[in-house]
Amino acid sequence: MLTQFDVERALQHYDLGEVRSVRPASHGAVNETAFVETSIGRYVVRRNQRKQGLSAVDLRHRLMAWLRARGFPAPRLIPARNGDQAIDFDGRFFEVQTFIEGDEFNHDRPAHLAGTGSILAHYHNAVDGFPDPPLSQGPRYSTSSLSGLIERIMQRDMMGDLTVQLNWYDRRAADLKRSLSEQSYEALPHVLIHGDVHRDNLIFRGDTVAALIDFDQVTLDARLVDLADALVDFAVGMPPKDWYPWGVYAGPLDAQRAAQLLNGYDQIAPLSSYERKALPLMIEVIWLQGNLRRVLTTHDADPDYHCEVLGQGQRLAEWLHEHLEAMNLG
Repeated sequence: MLTQFDVERALQHYDLGEVRSVRPASHGAVNETAFVETSIGRYVVRRNQRKQGLSAVDLRHRLMAWLRARGFPAPRLIPARNGDQAIDFDGRFFEVQTFIEGDEFNHDRPAHLAGTGSILAHYHNAVDGFPDPPLSQGPRYSTSSLSGLIERIMQRDMMGDLTVQLNWYDRRAADLKRSLSEQSYEALPHVLIHGDVHRDNLIFRGDTVAALIDFDQVTLDARLVDLADALVDFAVGMPPKDWYPWGVYAGPLDAQRAAQLLNGYDQIAPLSSYERKALPLMIEVIWLQGNLRRVLTTHDADPDYHCEVLGQGQRLAEWLHEHLEAMNLG
């Protein structure tokens, strides 16, 4: 966590006034962030983890400058006194960004849902032609990933407590792989995706999206990855009364909210019919992956708990197939 001492030490290299307050914002996988108020303004100070090398920092900085040059609402980096956009302390890179005033996402405001879809479409359009993009790390939500997760759980389930649930997952994974093979996945439109689309990374101002932030996870992948992530996080609905509460997800999607988000995207960058058929398959992979991984990471839990976790994934998949028409998918 960034302390006031850390921030004051970093800001000695900037002309941003005296530090008045420091409020830690988050401790992510690749950075730590604090909101800072000085005698002349408010800023965001980030400290990147050691595992993130200078090349990754440079990539993100180039991307942010590229986006801003195209009118996209990304944060602005503030250079240090010597002109550098990042300063190095003991192998960790500090940077300062403008603070963007705004509100949190509200799923009861249709404009927020449509705005989420449209800002992703604008982002995907804006990154077209970005020079020297990173190498692809492979498909984020490949249907092939499910088989490996299932096999690992089967090997550990010595007493066969999860046989019924895992047999369903195994059959469903085979169906998904036939419907969205590796070749079919590669045929989807690929862009430099944001890779970390969730409600903490969008800032709203009234009914407008004020900024998309945090470009640490950018990679080349199907543009549907960003859209699927957005739907799973932004368009979640109320869980049914008999919902399994121990799984990863709070509930299935709300069909109306999902349609509003998709319509916002379509207004800027319409999906092809092929993408519309692939999108629910990718959403299902997200849900099944999440619950399988929960089982793998809670290996000491009671088998009944694992049955409920796996049951949630099955319920989500069944809900999705029942509501495809309402979301204008499939």
